[in-house]
Amino acid sequence: MKAAALEEKQLKRREYLLNGNMWKVVLSIALPMVFYNLCNYFYGIYDMMLVQSAGIGDAADIVVLDQIKNMISTIGGALATGGGIMVARRYGAKELTSARLYANTLFSMAMVVALVTLVLIPAGVPFLQLFNTDPTIIENSIGYYNVQIMTLVITTMNSAMISMEKAKGNTKQLLLLNLGVIFIKVSLTTLFVYGPFENVTNTWLAVSTLIAQLFLFSCGLVLCFRPSNILRIRIRDWNFNKNEVGSIVKLAVPVFIGNFLFNFGKVYVNSAATVQYGKMCVGALGISNTMAGLFTNITNTTADCGATIVSQNYGNKNGARVRQFFKVNLTYVTLVSVIGTIIMFTMKEQVAMFFAPNSKEYQEMIVRIFSWECFDIAFLGFSHTANALFNGFGKTRATMVFSMVRLFGLRVPVLLFLMHVVKMDYSACGVAMFASNTIIGIIQLVAATIYCIKLNKHHPELFG
Repeated sequence: MKAAALEEKQLKRREYLLNGNMWKVVLSIALPMVFYNLCNYFYGIYDMMLVQSAGIGDAADIVVLDQIKNMISTIGGALATGGGIMVARRYGAKELTSARLYANTLFSMAMVVALVTLVLIPAGVPFLQLFNTDPTIIENSIGYYNVQIMTLVITTMNSAMISMEKAKGNTKQLLLLNLGVIFIKVSLTTLFVYGPFENVTNTWLAVSTLIAQLFLFSCGLVLCFRPSNILRIRIRDWNFNKNEVGSIVKLAVPVFIGNFLFNFGKVYVNSAATVQYGKMCVGALGISNTMAGLFTNITNTTADCGATIVSQNYGNKNGARVRQFFKVNLTYVTLVSVIGTIIMFTMKEQVAMFFAPNSKEYQEMIVRIFSWECFDIAFLGFSHTANALFNGFGKTRATMVFSMVRLFGLRVPVLLFLMHVVKMDYSACGVAMFASNTIIGIIQLVAATIYCIKLNKHHPELFG
């Protein structure tokens, strides 16, 4: 009886997502996920603060290794995106048996990816050397890297489970769970650094993250396996059916390539900066990127949740509502981006003094690179808005192409030109990031707007 009541509640939630006020729908889905990603963001900042203040390592080590980890995590993230789109599409069409089948396929595939990720622990040193990682970073922080890979195993599963809950619009439950995650993470990190422990290293910070993610993983399993879950995961339903796997892979591979290249672009800039300008420049780049991430995380999360809304309405054959979503999403993203640009640019000196209180040279480096980073926040937001529309329709190849153009057509050529032809100082790193993000952001926004206007031509079945 209780299970039936909960299932009915989930179906009412579905009707709200498909027919409710769009301004409220976007906020109701996005805000809990924004909080989730901001939790990850803030405890990354907290780790950097403790490393600096407690003298347990170099912040640049964490920056470099975390960006490599983010690059690897694109595999699990892309799988969750592709699977989540298919689940949401079937859920929106009220094809619940098919939606449940896709959910179990996604869970099965995520387990395989998670286990394969463990190979990167024994292969850690040569893998890091592949990206020209500074030898001192490898020597001092290989333990941190190993624990982060173990955390990736857990977060791959968490991403898959989160995408299933997002497909149903149940992001409020994720909000509550992540309050627990941030409490565990911050409490353990503070205890490890300031508690009665000796010889604390940055590896301990990674351990606190792993434990916090294990909490989310445990709760996620309970949510996925409970009988009242309309997309219930059951061991006997785990599968690698050709049709379902093929559909997910078709969407996930372009997402993976696009996200991988986006993160690889950061790793490449770090590598080039290390060779050309030294390790201090890498630290300044990382601080700049991390601080701008306060707002780009929000716009990216809003867009990611937006892909779910587009996919649901695609399944429900409601083209007018998709157009409405695009306008609402673009308005929210633009508002957040403009506010973010103003706040971050105004506070650039304070940011530099906070992270480099004892070095005027380091402060100047941070300010000059961060100034460029501030101005591309809005254009990254435009890219995120376009990605929501294209991914929601399963046009993940389009987002992949845009990412390839960003990296190979813009970022790398601009950076090499500024370094070796213009002979620009370390500001070249900030200029290259700004130029590539700005140009591709404008291109993506124009392409998405045209696609949305001509939606009735591309998808006449949505306007029947």
